[in-house]
Amino acid sequence: MMSAKHARPVILWAILGLAAGAARAQSSNVIQTETREVLIDAVVTGNGDAYIRDLTAKDFHVSQDGREQAIKGFTFAPASVGGQQRSMVLFFDQTSIEPQDMVLVRQAANSFIDAEAGANHMMAIVAFDGTVRMVQSFTNNAGRLKEGVTQASTLGFVSGSNTGASRDAARGADQTFGRPADRSGGNASANSIKARDMIRSLGSLGKSLGSLPGRKIVILFGGALVFNGDQRSEIRETVDAANRSGVAFYPMDVRPVLSQTNANVAAPNSVAGNTRRSRDGLSGAPQGDTGDFPTPILDTGTQAQQVFFGIANGTGGFVVTNTSDLLGALQRIEQEQNTYYTLTYTAPEAKEGSCHAIKVTVERKGAKVRARSSYCTAKPLDLLAGTAAAKELDKRAASAQSGGIAASIQLPYFYAAPNVARVNVVMEIKPDTLKLDAKKSKQHIDMNFLGIATTPDGDVRARFSDTLKLDIDDSSAAERLKAKPLHYEKEFKIAPGNYTLTLAFNQGEADFGKLQIPLTVEPWSGDFAMSGIALSRETHPAGDLGLGLGLEDRTPLITDNVQVVPTGSARFEKSEVAYFYFEVYGSDAQSAKVRIRIVDLKTGDQKWDGGFMGLPAPAAAGSKSVPAGARLPLDSLPVGSYQLEITAADAAGKQLKRTAGFEVVAR
Repeated sequence: MMSAKHARPVILWAILGLAAGAARAQSSNVIQTETREVLIDAVVTGNGDAYIRDLTAKDFHVSQDGREQAIKGFTFAPASVGGQQRSMVLFFDQTSIEPQDMVLVRQAANSFIDAEAGANHMMAIVAFDGTVRMVQSFTNNAGRLKEGVTQASTLGFVSGSNTGASRDAARGADQTFGRPADRSGGNASANSIKARDMIRSLGSLGKSLGSLPGRKIVILFGGALVFNGDQRSEIRETVDAANRSGVAFYPMDVRPVLSQTNANVAAPNSVAGNTRRSRDGLSGAPQGDTGDFPTPILDTGTQAQQVFFGIANGTGGFVVTNTSDLLGALQRIEQEQNTYYTLTYTAPEAKEGSCHAIKVTVERKGAKVRARSSYCTAKPLDLLAGTAAAKELDKRAASAQSGGIAASIQLPYFYAAPNVARVNVVMEIKPDTLKLDAKKSKQHIDMNFLGIATTPDGDVRARFSDTLKLDIDDSSAAERLKAKPLHYEKEFKIAPGNYTLTLAFNQGEADFGKLQIPLTVEPWSGDFAMSGIALSRETHPAGDLGLGLGLEDRTPLITDNVQVVPTGSARFEKSEVAYFYFEVYGSDAQSAKVRIRIVDLKTGDQKWDGGFMGLPAPAAAGSKSVPAGARLPLDSLPVGSYQLEITAADAAGKQLKRTAGFEVVAR
């Protein structure tokens, strides 16, 4: 008989994918968190647009609203810090591309997909024909992506025309998100309205990508866009939405070179960088903030390219113009996924929902920097602030009573950047302690949540509140709700340190619960490190990650194309299938070895030992984050209490250890 130790290849990495068809986790509302850690991705080029790769933190200066900020974190080319794969959207604006130009676009996009789609390079295909349509959700399957390109490059073109009634007639019942086309432009031209709708849809797309880890790229294939001053606010809102989500726009003017040439204002280069010259009369204040915040529209291209330059320069991308080599331009954009610096600073306290100008400079002659242009505070930071519900939860959080609503909780943490951790708040609320209230013809659950993370001396370092409302339509749904715990999952960011998280939750004033959990986040300056451990009883294919899945403000846990759904309970039935997930960080993370052990908590006896083994393939070459997951061998463990122990060792012999307790019970 094969021993447990020698069976480790069967139990570890590859096994995780076998249960990837499990059901998705329940979605819920967003917990807003108070955090002022700002991440900036910066691309630096020199003469001839060559990338500069040898800068240090001392070479950079970051200012917010004109005031210098101290750089707290710094890394170069963090292709997957805080994430598991590179994410790119190919966006086809059919309202501005002529059918004859789309042929070359399709050829270039397909060649690019053949070259770049791979195990950890996820792409999605989106088309805009007056309404945004997700043609192909994120996948690394080149065949499916190319089918999506074919659909996106032909959808809406009827009888060789891409305008007027023929386009309207082509709209079907495809999956859509964002604002529908608004055709009520009064005296405005139809083309101007199309451009405005497209800008708004890019903002919706940028917002929907916020759940994905790391830096996201949207490549916009377009033609001539009508620009007028009335579109400034739409461009500003789109830029702010993209910057909140870490999205960079790379527009490509796919028209023939002669069609783009303007005798008065010409774009001299195929790749136009961030020239930072504001157009006279085009500065405005975003969301009621100070008037010195420039709308990023530049005199760098023709009038038909002003929208492109606005969204690219505002988010740190560049515009491709005057080129017949679309594939080469796509490959240049792809380079930027591995050739950027990530800077972190702590923003000054500011009004909720306000936006602020960011400027990044480098002390090196001839260096040019492209980076996001804005930072916006969360709005609101505290959903229940000033309400009677907030006062009630504050009172419950401060009291010694634990309440009658029972729940279990887990707080695995992962790094979003050096010395910035994201903490998953994962709860399982016992259904027999909840009350279903009658509301008209439905049963209803209405809960409030308040979380406060404090240091040992009582300082509050994070605070978030939320409401959860569920309507149960029929008796069968009510029975299903009673049969298993109510899953609640959110995320907040915090600096490394020792904390206590107090979580109070209630259904009205009388029915409440309270949990207090220690939270220790180890520091990470960019060298060798390991995350906490997330336990799980649910997975599904990562290719199912689409746009607008209700994952806003949460980062999915993905390894080897499988999304792991964390659980708030560490209690598993012996017959269940259970998993664990963790991440290893560092410049040489892909070379690290890990050892998985399971120890009996009562006796200290070792029950399972996988020995030291290599990690799965990293997200990308040079990755500083390697995610891993595996199946817990519950079937080989007797009923009892155990500790999962993961030890990671780098090439220099440095070792790190993380543990997670769990319990195996009979059915």
